[in-house]
Amino acid sequence: MQAFRLFVATRMVFWVVIGPILVVITAAQGTALTMDEIAAMTIIERLTLPNITPILIMESVLIILLMLPQVPQRLGEWFLPLTLLIALVPLLIGYYWWPSENPLQNPFVIFFFVMLVLIAWQYRFRYVLLYVLSLTLYQTWIASQLAGLPLSVNLGWLVLQAAMMLIVGYIIVQLVSIQREQRSALAQAYEQQAAANRQLQQYAATLEELTISRERNRLARELHDTLAHSLSAVAVQLEAVRSLWRIDPSRSRKILDEADETVRRGLMEARRALQDLRALPLQDLGLILALEDLAKAAAERAGTSLELNLPKQIDASLPPAVEQGVYRIAQEALENIVRHAEAGAIAVSLEPGDHNLTLLVQDNGQGIEPDAWPASAPDNPDRLGIQGMRERASLIGGHLKISSGEGQGTTLQLTVPI
Repeated sequence: MQAFRLFVATRMVFWVVIGPILVVITAAQGTALTMDEIAAMTIIERLTLPNITPILIMESVLIILLMLPQVPQRLGEWFLPLTLLIALVPLLIGYYWWPSENPLQNPFVIFFFVMLVLIAWQYRFRYVLLYVLSLTLYQTWIASQLAGLPLSVNLGWLVLQAAMMLIVGYIIVQLVSIQREQRSALAQAYEQQAAANRQLQQYAATLEELTISRERNRLARELHDTLAHSLSAVAVQLEAVRSLWRIDPSRSRKILDEADETVRRGLMEARRALQDLRALPLQDLGLILALEDLAKAAAERAGTSLELNLPKQIDASLPPAVEQGVYRIAQEALENIVRHAEAGAIAVSLEPGDHNLTLLVQDNGQGIEPDAWPASAPDNPDRLGIQGMRERASLIGGHLKISSGEGQGTTLQLTVPI
């Protein structure tokens, strides 16, 4: 549309500049005006001659049709062929007015080529062929009316012009066809991308829900390992105090002291758990140093010796989720040793391999009875800690193996593919 508007505006300038010359020449041929009389005519007088005014009116109407946005909406698919037909009429009239024995020397041929471009840009090649054939027949008729060169010479020029137009029109049609295919492929790609974005948003929403659910489970495990243990112990102790208060006051006071100690210890563990939830050690120190600090703190709290076998560095491309999972499982295992194992020695090792990362946490404590944590009963509420470690291992694609026996210590082995 922008090219079409520019084309019509250029034609209007052409008619204002060249039109009077055509009018004067036509008038001179028809009325035998002298050169002095022609020179004495003003531009206004030439423009007011009746045979140029309808052309300017037609061009003005055409430019108005092209400028108003309501016209294409009302005419629909008929808008472009109608405006192209209106644009062709002044060119045919001007070509008839311009006296030239050689058809290719007529300046309107350039406008015909521009019309060819507009038609080829919008329609298929058969419309280009129809346009070129109709134009050639019209020019042949005009050539037959001229005196001078034989009609065969004019036909030769017209055939050459038609061949050039067909070649140019075919090239333009092919280029536009390729462009349309590219636009169609691009639109299809945009639709696929939009569908992928919608699906990705659904996945993101689902992942967010899963993340929230996992975080709730993790918080449940942390609360179970801190507040739940302490509050259960305090409840039992207070029940014992109630039973012994009148029978054995001294024993009751001792139990109250133990309950107070239990509450303080639970409060300390709750604060530690809340601090661990922030996962600052991994962010500040990295996995190796975080495991070292974690193991040293656990050994100090349990009053045991510690054997560490940690690498100096680890692959920097290890996913954060894997680091988080390894750290949390080691934390859970060490916490269980501190609370339940009554061990005299703890060993922690981390061994990076070519395809696997292996974490080992061992103690020489009292061990765990095998029937206390059967693999077939992972939802045993009394073994939420082991269940939590198995869940964490599963989330990072790892395998958790626990070997233990009563009085034989416990060995926890986590293997994660990397």
